[in-house]
This record gives sequence, C-alpha cells and structure tokens, in this order.
Amino acid sequence: MTKILITGPALSAEGTAEAARLGLTLVTSKPYLPPAETAAIAAELRPDAIIVRQGAVTAEVMDAAPTLRVIVKHGVGYDNIEVAAATARGIPVMLARGANSQSVAELAFGLMFTVARQTAHLTARMRAGQWDKATHTGTELFGRTLGIVGLGDIGRILAGLVAPLRMPVRIFDPFLPEGAALPEGAEQVQSLDALLAVSDILSLHCPLSPATHHMIGAPQLAAMRRGSFLINTARGGLVDADALAVALQDGPIAGAALDVFEPEPPIFTHPIFALPNLVATPHAGASTQAAKDRSGVLALRHIRDVIEGRAPDARATVNRDVLAAS
Repeated sequence: MTKILITGPALSAEGTAEAARLGLTLVTSKPYLPPAETAAIAAELRPDAIIVRQGAVTAEVMDAAPTLRVIVKHGVGYDNIEVAAATARGIPVMLARGANSQSVAELAFGLMFTVARQTAHLTARMRAGQWDKATHTGTELFGRTLGIVGLGDIGRILAGLVAPLRMPVRIFDPFLPEGAALPEGAEQVQSLDALLAVSDILSLHCPLSPATHHMIGAPQLAAMRRGSFLINTARGGLVDADALAVALQDGPIAGAALDVFEPEPPIFTHPIFALPNLVATPHAGASTQAAKDRSGVLALRHIRDVIEGRAPDARATVNRDVLAAS
C-alpha cells in the first residue's frame, strides 16, 4: 500500500476520503518540525510520497526515505523544499497549482479594504470603548491604481476582482512570457521601480527565491507613493520587516497588510506588531474549506499518477528537468 507522509496537519475530510478511495495511506507529523525530526519519521515510515504543508523537506529528509518517488506541495509556494536536492535524486516536486488561488486572491482583495479603511484598528478601539467617528478618516479605493508583482493564477484573479472598482491595474513580472495575455484593462511595466512609482496599492504574488528575498526593502518602501498601501499574501521573506516597521511609522506608506512572515510563526515582539496601521493574519490565504479540499485532492491525484507510472503533469512540476531525464 502506498504510504504518504504529510508534514503538518491532516488533509481535510474530502482529502482523507479521496485517499481512501485511491488506496493511499496517510501519516501526519507535527507542524514545523526541524528537518532532522522529519527525517527520523521518514526513515521509520519509508514513504512513497511526501505532501508538504508546514515544515521543510531537505536533502536529509529525502535521503532518509529511499522509497520516496514524489514530493507534492499542498499549495504553490515551494521555498520550504530543497528542489535542487530532489532533482539530483530524480524526484519530481509538484504543486497543487490553482487549488488555492481563488481563496488567496480573495484574502488579498479583502485586506485592501481592511487596511485602507482601518477596520481592524477601529474594531480594537471600539472594544476598548473608543468612538472615533469624529477623528477617523479612511481611504476610498475606487479609481486607485493597483500594482501587482507576479502575474500567476492569484494575481490574475485579483486583477479581475478589482474591476468593479475601476482600478487601473499595472503589472510587473519579469518572467511573463512575451506576448502573454494580460487581464482586461491591465498594463505591464518593465521594472519594479516603475511599478512603485504608479501604485496606490502594491500586492505581492511572486515566489520567494534568492533573487526576490527582501525585494521590498528600505529603498523600495521609500520609493512608494505617499499614502500607499502594501499587501503581502505570498511569502514573508519578500519584505524586509525591519524596514517596513520604519516606513509604517515615518512614511511614505499609510499601511500594510501581511498574511505571511519571516519566520513563521513570526517573532511577536517585533516592533511591527505594535503599529496601528499594520493588519496581520496568520498565513490564512489558503485557509478556506474549499481551498483545503481542492489542494488535498489535487495533491493526492498527482501522487497517484506518479505511483501508477504516468508522467507527472508538467505544468504542476517545478523541476521539469526530472521529467526530461525520465
């Protein structure tokens, strides 16, 4: 029977039912375990596949599982998987691509309103007995320019969600294929600096890599438009939190909404958490029932295809060199 190690919480009920239907055995571990502990579990279990939820899958983990045939991320961000190590071992790394895109885009959309109208801060004030009607002023989003970094599935959905607000959409994505279709009414800019110069709301939707680590730091924050807002539902490491804390206090940006942090869970004593113009959520972008169901089912179907000898879906495979070599 095919054994699957899940790093983190169990799959949803629909995912668990799909595993039973496919004849797959699921074993979960605690979330955010150090790689050495995950490796010890893998050495005992000898899994055929790993579904990555919370925690890293390193070369050490892979070497502890000699029967490992495929690694699947329960989502799309794969910075917690050592892809080069998997490629060297001939193991495809796959994503549940598209399964959580709608949910993440909807959270980014909602966070735009939350930070612009300061509803989280006002709720806290109300609970403390404060009535700020005479002193509070929020920001209307209608007609404001939305800048999107990374035009994947999530960025495309977000561009569609803001259409009724008649928000001009500008996109920076250096990896976008030449001639790729843009969302209706959207325009592409050729540099991050150009995007910062025109964006009233900047929303990040790109992977974390050495090239994108702290891509939003002190110089970029200083270049943002006065009164603008930053939304990050992608990866915490894209933003320099120290620089953001300074920018939220001294400008030019008016507020930020973060669903992701560096590290996770974050260091809650960091000064950014004391600022009233920060909105923070606990990496909840994909935390809807629909997204969890889709992600679990899709991850299991990727595993089934590999175990049964079918070629992995190239669009969902990160290290396509493995496919070419097989």
